[in-house]
Amino acid sequence: MNQKQLENSIFEAVSDGIERVWTIEEKQLIQNDSELQNQLGQWLNNSLSDTCWHPANYKTLQDLSAPSKL
Repeated sequence: MNQKQLENSIFEAVSDGIERVWTIEEKQLIQNDSELQNQLGQWLNNSLSDTCWHPANYKTLQDLSAPSKL
């Protein structure tokens, strides 16, 4: 998949209500794209998405958003 297809797949996983877990490829894209992380963070904070997030995806994004512990 190209980057745009991956992004669409990522957002589909958190908006279609099936609570699909992101693939390794999707997680790698999220990890390496701060703008995408920001967009997902905004979606996560949107009350309309409350029942759409798979717990594993929620944890992945929370872990990426957590301040580094040095």
